[in-house]
Amino acid sequence: MPYSLIWEPQGVYKHFTGLVTGAELLQSVQEIASDARFFNLRYEVSDYLPAERTDFSQDFLNEVRAVRIGSFMNNPRIKVAIITRDPEIQQRMASTIAARLTMHQTRVFAQLTDANDWLGRASPD
Repeated sequence: MPYSLIWEPQGVYKHFTGLVTGAELLQSVQEIASDARFFNLRYEVSDYLPAERTDFSQDFLNEVRAVRIGSFMNNPRIKVAIITRDPEIQQRMASTIAARLTMHQTRVFAQLTDANDWLGRASPD
């Protein structure tokens, strides 16, 4: 599986590796949104730094957005940090954020430490 979820006291850390497809991204979003811990989350970190490549079709991105809209209704307080140096992901997210298509407060970072600072997340040891 190209992702793993690490549940933390106030959030969830999503770690992507290898080739990440739209189906796997959608599965990760659904898994988080359907978990009982979702209602108390304050942040979600999506770390793409170890991923070799992503392959997200627009159809899957639309499905991810639909799940995000529903999850926003259940917990609007979540901040989402996306960690990547991949120009394609950075551009896609910048466009999505600029078009106000993200419901949760979302930012893209090139370094995990910067995301942790923004989220107020303690660095795992």
